[in-house]
Amino acid sequence: MAEKIIINNLKISARHGVYSSEKDIDGVFEINVLLWVNLKKAIQTDKIQDTVDYCAIISKVNDVFTKRDYSLIETVGSDICNEVLCAFSNIEQIKINIKKPHAPIDAEFDSVEVEIKKKREKI
Repeated sequence: MAEKIIINNLKISARHGVYSSEKDIDGVFEINVLLWVNLKKAIQTDKIQDTVDYCAIISKVNDVFTKRDYSLIETVGSDICNEVLCAFSNIEQIKINIKKPHAPIDAEFDSVEVEIKKKREKI
């Protein structure tokens, strides 16, 4: 298996949710992205073109996460995985965790969280 690149606790404001009250104001979501990438060449060359540009990944995640208001974080998580795998050919696998600390649930809790994991399809 390839080495991993991890982006921890990326905070993005959006209006994802089932209820209209969730679509009225931005909520801050916390996102972790785990990427499986072969880093052997990058380790030898010390060149960014031989790895994954963290800024480009964060930009892609942000673009997908904010392009529309989703009802389910499950759906936006799946879309992020698909778009990242499509845009970055050197990523073998992705796992994304989306935390929603402001979920409208009448209970005391830290957050609800969805985890989506996808592998590149072999052709």
